[in-house]
Amino acid sequence: MPENREVRTVWLYSRSGSQSLSVLTAQMRELLEEAERKGYIVAGTSQDQHNGNGVHRAGLKLMMGAVRSGHAHIVMVWDLSRLSRDNSTLIRILNFLQDHGAVLVTAGTDLRYELSIRGVELPLRKRAAQKGRAVPW
Repeated sequence: MPENREVRTVWLYSRSGSQSLSVLTAQMRELLEEAERKGYIVAGTSQDQHNGNGVHRAGLKLMMGAVRSGHAHIVMVWDLSRLSRDNSTLIRILNFLQDHGAVLVTAGTDLRYELSIRGVELPLRKRAAQKGRAVPW
């Protein structure tokens, strides 16, 4: 039973470039509701009020630390743009999740569709095959 509990641990991450805190609050509320609907155990939450073009964000670092340490096995965001709108940054984050066996879940969009239209699904699948790892979704 403890293994199943660990696999259901999720980190909720929200990001907005807007200076309005209400945007982040609404995003996190939606993530919390979705996590509850899916029966996840929330390991933690973090937020960034930043443009998201790089990986040097306090909230993102907290999420990555939780994944690295094994406290969170799932990362939930509203959509891929919450991780980054820049594909090279997004791929760096998804590679990190893949390397640590974490799964990415989106609450507001179809993740596979987003990966496909952004052109990052195939490179991640190829990398997974080369490294003998699962894709992070």
